[in-house]
Amino acid sequence: MKDNVEMVLLYDIYKDLLATKQKEIFEEYYLYNLSLREIADNRNITYQAVSDSINKTENLLLNFEAKIGMKELKYKVHNVYKLIKKQDDLNSIKEKLLNELKLDISEDDI
Repeated sequence: MKDNVEMVLLYDIYKDLLATKQKEIFEEYYLYNLSLREIADNRNITYQAVSDSINKTENLLLNFEAKIGMKELKYKVHNVYKLIKKQDDLNSIKEKLLNELKLDISEDDI
């Protein structure tokens, strides 16, 4: 099976695009940490059916990300936010330093 963290992140983004049964089996495996055998026994289906369902769901999630790119966009937006926050913090520090020095300097002089 694929990397757990990656799959759960993709699932969180794209779960509404999956069928109910796919979501249930995926959650039982990835979120509730049930084994393939436990899932199969609980659902009265074969071990192979569970394995096939999980593999199909993983591939769907990876394909959704490849085509739509929401996880990548989420990371880019987060990085832009961090840069803006850093710039705001720097501006705040600059203002505090100027006030501390009590200098009469305009923004154009800096």
